[in-house]
Amino acid sequence: MSVKAIIRDYWNGRAETFDKSPGHVSSPDEWRRVLSRVFPKKMKILDVGTGTGFIAMRLAELGHDVTGIDISENMIEIAKEKARRANLPIRFLIGDAENLPFEDGEFNGVICRHVLWTLPNPEKALMEFFRVTKPGGKVVIIEGNWKQPTGLKKAIRYFATLIYEKRKPTSLPPWINEKLPLRRGKVPDSIVDILRRLGIKEIIIEDLSWLREIQRKEFPLFYRLVWSNYEYYLIQAIKEGEK
Repeated sequence: MSVKAIIRDYWNGRAETFDKSPGHVSSPDEWRRVLSRVFPKKMKILDVGTGTGFIAMRLAELGHDVTGIDISENMIEIAKEKARRANLPIRFLIGDAENLPFEDGEFNGVICRHVLWTLPNPEKALMEFFRVTKPGGKVVIIEGNWKQPTGLKKAIRYFATLIYEKRKPTSLPPWINEKLPLRRGKVPDSIVDILRRLGIKEIIIEDLSWLREIQRKEFPLFYRLVWSNYEYYLIQAIKEGEK
């Protein structure tokens, strides 16, 4: 089985309980504030690796024309239902981040959250993001350093997942780690290096640690201990050319 097939099956298996993990769906008001600052004007935006549609929905609430794409068909079905219930006109599609089914320059902006670490070829994916972005548009990358808990914190995470998410913690096969260059997350420099190789000159890095602190206040007690290791950052990369 291919790496991508294993990753797709993993997220298909996670779809039903994905929104029970507080890190995936917490702080919608704060995320709207972040996104309204990053995309201050109404525009056509692609959310790559949309999952169950959390970021896509926040963007649509701000008035953007949003398309969400994900390799997991189960995630997409849940995202569609959530958008329908919220009466948000979002287009959700099944697709591969490294081979986007869109025309060159189809979007004003592309965003991905916690996606690059799951890809066997993140550089190819970023090339695709810029291909489908109009000149003068921007690619927004939200990632982090996923410092995995050990010892007591690992045990706490296990029981917190059982209690709050109603599932046993699962992970990708260990050998997959060697196939995913950004597995576990990397410092922003790792992604900036890729962007530089792609010829991107205008890059803005923002530390999102303050958002993590806000999220942790919303989390159940056990999760506060587990998520205290995680770091977040946001990168804006501008595609050269006239808008």
